[in-house]
Amino acid sequence: MDFSRDSLLKELENTNVEYKKVIIEYTDNLLKKDLPVIYSLNHFAGILGLDLSELKTIIHNIDGYYAYYLIKKKHGGKRRIVTPYRNLKMIQTWILHEILNKIPVHSQCKGFVKGSNTLQNAKPHISKQYIRNFDLKDFFESITIDRVYGVFLSLGYSTAVSFDLASLCTLKISDYKFENLSRYKKNYFRYLHVKPQAVLAQGAPTSPALANLICRHLDERFWKFSLSRGIQYTRYADDLTFSSNQLELLPNTSFVNKIVNEEGLQLNYQKIGTYGKSSRQMVTGILINGESPKLPQKFKRQIYRHLHFCKKFGTYSHFNHIMPNYAHARQWLYGKIMYVNSIEPDEAKKMLSIANSLDWGLL
Repeated sequence: MDFSRDSLLKELENTNVEYKKVIIEYTDNLLKKDLPVIYSLNHFAGILGLDLSELKTIIHNIDGYYAYYLIKKKHGGKRRIVTPYRNLKMIQTWILHEILNKIPVHSQCKGFVKGSNTLQNAKPHISKQYIRNFDLKDFFESITIDRVYGVFLSLGYSTAVSFDLASLCTLKISDYKFENLSRYKKNYFRYLHVKPQAVLAQGAPTSPALANLICRHLDERFWKFSLSRGIQYTRYADDLTFSSNQLELLPNTSFVNKIVNEEGLQLNYQKIGTYGKSSRQMVTGILINGESPKLPQKFKRQIYRHLHFCKKFGTYSHFNHIMPNYAHARQWLYGKIMYVNSIEPDEAKKMLSIANSLDWGLL
C-alpha cells in the first residue's frame, strides 16, 4: 500500500507543533512495522474505496452482513457457521492481508499459518511413545472484542481505529437479527445472542489469524513448560498436542486447564485423550504411530470408493447421486487426493492414476 510521508509532512506544515509531533510519531511507528497507516474511520473508508456512511452502516449493523447456517459435525450434532457477505468479506480480507498476516505468530502455532499444515503439526510428535491431546472449547467464540481491540492497539493503532477494526472482525447478534432467525437456527445461535460482548465469528477470514495472535502468550507458556521437560508441544487452531517418551513428563489436565483458563479460554473435556504406541496415535487427523505419518485407512477407502463408483457408473452419474447440483465435484475429489499426496505420495499416485483415467465430461 502506497503512503507518502513527504505528503504528510507538507500537510502538517501549518499545524500545531505538538499535534504534528503526535501524528508523525504515530505514522512512523506503523511504517516501521510495515503496517498501513490509518488515522480515522474516514481515512480507512478512503483506503478501502468506500463511502464513510457505508462503512459506518456496516459497523453499526454488523450482524446483518453475515449469512447464518449450520453444518454437520463429524461425530454428530451441528456446528454454527457465520460467513460475511461480499462487502464485509472484502474489508476483512484487506485487514487480514495488510495487517494481520504481517505479524508473526508463535513458532509452535501450526494452524492457519503460511507454509504450515496438519503434517507440520504432526511431525514433532512422530515416534514418541505417548501423546496427550487437548481441545479448546468454542475456540473463536471465546475470544471477545476487547481482546481483539487489544491486538490492534498493541500494533500501534489509535484507540478509535483499534475499536473500529475490532468491530469489523467480531460479531454480536442483536435482538432484531435473532428474532428474524428461524426457530431451528435460534436453538444454535442463541449462544451468540446472549453473549455480553461481540466475539470472533466462525467463518470470518480474520478469525484464525486473530485467534493465533491472541494465543501467542498461551503458546509461549506451554512451550516453555515443554522445553523444561524435554517434551514436544504444538497447537493447530483449537487442538493442543503434547508428546514424550515418558508418560509422567506430560502435563496433566488440571495444569493445562489452569493455564487455558488464565488465558481466557476453556477446555473441551470430551476431547482429552492420552495415547500410547499400542493405540491409534492421531494428531490433527494424521496417524503417527510409525516412522512416517499416515492417513487413516477409512479416509483413503472413502476416496477409493468414490473412484470405484465413478468408474462403474460414470463421474456425472455418481456425483449427481451423492451431491446433486454440486458444481465442483471434480475439484473436491482431486483436492482430497492432493491432501493424500502431501502425506502419502505413493498412495496418491495410485489414486491419481485412476482419477486421470476417468471421463470427467463437463465436471
